[in-house]
Amino acid sequence: MKRADAAVEKFIGGYNCSQAILSAYCDLYGIDEVTAFKLAEGFGLGMGGYKDECGAATGMFMVLGLENSDGELGKGTTKQSTYAKVRECGDSFKEEMGTIMCGELLRKERDMKAAAAPEEIEASNGKNLICIKCVECAAKILDEKLGDK
Repeated sequence: MKRADAAVEKFIGGYNCSQAILSAYCDLYGIDEVTAFKLAEGFGLGMGGYKDECGAATGMFMVLGLENSDGELGKGTTKQSTYAKVRECGDSFKEEMGTIMCGELLRKERDMKAAAAPEEIEASNGKNLICIKCVECAAKILDEKLGDK
């Protein structure tokens, strides 16, 4: 199963959007899933319910930091390259989804539900269809960026 599929499955199963992304990739960086779940918990629903930056995108940014940072405490030698990767992937997310802001994304939900097939709504397990699409989008960007990890 691709990590994007695993992320969507985790989200539909009860993880928030940020938890679903970080948890789907945490094993690549020596982080156990419980720690990833706890770490990402406050980032769902656009930063803890503020509906600012999308939690799926934020989870993607956390994974990019784990992938790119050299971990040299206090040195900051990889910050600029990490920021560049975050902007690149954030731009890809915006291009696909139209925005990176949770509140703006959630405003699309009503139209998505109206256009969705009944089985798609049932398979969503009560989750917002737009959020499922955001999780899938963020994970696909990561899958593309990280290759076959």
